[in-house]
Amino acid sequence: MTRLPALAIALSVCATLSQAATVRRAIVSTSVDEDSCIAPAATTRVDTSKRQVFLWFVAEHVRTSDRIRVEWLDPSGRLSDSSDYGDLPDAAALCFATQLPIAGFAPASNPGQWRARVLVNGEAAVTREFQVSGGAQTGGLRVSSVQMTPGASGFDLEIAGAGFSSLSFVHLARYTRTGGWAYMSAAQPSSASGTSLVSHHDPLPPGEYWVIVQNPDKTLSPPMPFVIASSGGYKLPTPAGQPWMVTQGPYGSFSHWGNSLHAWDIAPIGGRCIVAMRGGIVHTHDLGLHQDHSRRTFGNYITIDHGDGEYSHYAHLATGSFVVREGQRVEQGQALATVGNSGYTLGEGGGYHVHVQVTHGLSISSGSVPFRFDDLRDGVRRGVVVSSNQSSLCDCAQPAEEVASAVTMTKPSVARPAASGHELAFHAQVAVAQWWSDLVLVRKGAKILDATLAWDAADASADLHLVSPSGQHYGWYGNTTGYSGQQTRPQEFRIPHPEAGVWRISVEGTRGGGAPIEFSVETNAAKYRSTGRNGTGN
Repeated sequence: MTRLPALAIALSVCATLSQAATVRRAIVSTSVDEDSCIAPAATTRVDTSKRQVFLWFVAEHVRTSDRIRVEWLDPSGRLSDSSDYGDLPDAAALCFATQLPIAGFAPASNPGQWRARVLVNGEAAVTREFQVSGGAQTGGLRVSSVQMTPGASGFDLEIAGAGFSSLSFVHLARYTRTGGWAYMSAAQPSSASGTSLVSHHDPLPPGEYWVIVQNPDKTLSPPMPFVIASSGGYKLPTPAGQPWMVTQGPYGSFSHWGNSLHAWDIAPIGGRCIVAMRGGIVHTHDLGLHQDHSRRTFGNYITIDHGDGEYSHYAHLATGSFVVREGQRVEQGQALATVGNSGYTLGEGGGYHVHVQVTHGLSISSGSVPFRFDDLRDGVRRGVVVSSNQSSLCDCAQPAEEVASAVTMTKPSVARPAASGHELAFHAQVAVAQWWSDLVLVRKGAKILDATLAWDAADASADLHLVSPSGQHYGWYGNTTGYSGQQTRPQEFRIPHPEAGVWRISVEGTRGGGAPIEFSVETNAAKYRSTGRNGTGN
């Protein structure tokens, strides 16, 4: 969201009050709930390997004229980062959470006593202190930068730092909120010195990864992040030649963390028309929503299925402004809808902006994956941008025709006839760390829900996950009722007396030799045909 906290749930709205806002509660924490205003567990010590630290607080008696600012001060008292919140609504109370990235960022190399401070209209309202600790002893081993060079058989990493040796190993890991660090691969460098390493790695799908160097004495460097961006060929979601304003990029302190880590917020300067970043099949979600500070949602949004396992999403659109229809094929640069402030938006200009992200799942609430705009200079995270996204169908003033052949779809998930005893089968593929998902319908009165995941590749592994209509997670780290276990092939669930309604079946690639993992999922549930659903938003 434009200048919007990661978690800003309006507890209630009231008339303009005479006094300035007051901060009643403030907590430093390493995690917060993305969907509610539940107070997190407080901490006073943060390890340098942690993904981020949050300042969660509640401001009461908020007026539209109030300005709230969060400042992060390093051990020397210097300002390290800040977040400014303006154009706030009149509200009895607002709940905020803003992040300071730790692992791989400046705070990880500057341990000591840090302070998080909230200012209201320029006056300090509350201060909280916390210790950034140095973590395990590294013996001077550290990574200062990572450069990736793609190749035909994977990619090379050029790693700069200190404390390396000819026997150092380079580990690649992912950070998950449920399992912490998950190691993906290890490689011995092809060249090494005390300050630089070069290592080769097999292909990995788009995502955020972390480099950790290990020396023979078992010391580990603090993690350093790098991203593999999608090569899908995306362009800015604005018509060519028009100036717009990037107000928040990936890793933004206001709201771009968690599932929205790799999202972008882009606000209008003159134009209002939002266009397709890439061609595909449109799914429309004009829910008739306007700006709403009582619930945190994406408002009205459009999803485009690009046919290769990637989906782009366009949120906070103006209701009644859609110029495309459900199932329509569009080309890159084609008009979609008008920018709005629907759902939970705050910020200058009344909160008008488009929130865009790319995911590997159809749901807009799926985890975002890194992607780049081909018409945006590398390194740009804020400021005025001008698109080169050219199309003759870029006018939001009238509905555009369907593109007959501009887009080639290669749909990876296809339902085929199921084996005997099952109503439905899916055949698809995932790479390591990639997810595939689809929805199925469990009818009322069903005695058993069974789902079976099978794959042929002996050097590959995958995990089966199910989510019930009420949100209960069935998997190796959730409810294991009827689960055959992670080490089985095929993997199977047989859940007695399942909850009736729409279930999500997901498959995660967990191990492989570089090639996509071909798999099948069979279930006795029925195929679910969506008529449009809302998601939570940033």
